Amino acid sequence: MKTKILLLLVSVSSFVSAQDTIPFPKIDSIKTHSQLFSLSPISKKVDKVNGLVFGVGHYQNKRIEKQTINGLNVDLNPVGLAIPMIIVFIPEMIQKGSFLKEVKSDTIVKVDIKFPRIQINGLHLSTGCFFTNVSMNGLNISLLNRFTKMNGVSISPIGTQAKVMNGFSFGIYNGFNENNGLSIGLVNESMNLKGIQFGIYNSANTVKGIQIGIFNISKKNGFQIGIWNVNNKRSMPFINW
Repeated sequence: MKTKILLLLVSVSSFVSAQDTIPFPKIDSIKTHSQLFSLSPISKKVDKVNGLVFGVGHYQNKRIEKQTINGLNVDLNPVGLAIPMIIVFIPEMIQKGSFLKEVKSDTIVKVDIKFPRIQINGLHLSTGCFFTNVSMNGLNISLLNRFTKMNGVSISPIGTQAKVMNGFSFGIYNGFNENNGLSIGLVNESMNLKGIQFGIYNSANTVKGIQIGIFNISKKNGFQIGIWNVNNKRSMPFINW
């Protein structure tokens, strides 16, 4: 349950497990068009915005299949303002080493392709997080967020989660299925790490990169530098491989 609480850092509506279980009916055919400006949530009649999107965010809508934003997306999402309270659970979870141990599947982020998809190419600014499947190419600056795929830079003080992360992420918590870049935070978690984790507590299933921190845990292998390092071969201080 504590891991589920932490995963709320990147959603408020059971963003990890609930999205696997809700079936969506076939999307009706709707004539769509592009425009230069839109409020969010974007109308189902708009499939592309080449310019500015401003509003309260993007949410699950069974009538929308995919929408693309080329430019600037600004979300004034009030829900995210309550989420910083969750960080009080982090010290206890670090002490017990309960992050990756309580993950019951082989994924941190699960994505249901039946959900509407948002593609952002550019800059995203938000006080909260997404409530649907979002892939992004560019720069994300938000309180916290969750992506299907992130190519670029994510700066989220509370945290970032993504199915695939290609680039740089900074925040208290970073959690990815596939991490192909650099993560800097208090807690970094990956199923498959092919980059660098830099933080106080780093954990991964497989490491084909480097973990640098105070506590480093790898379930299979990897190169580790820290006060205490654990992998499937040995537990050692300072350096492990």
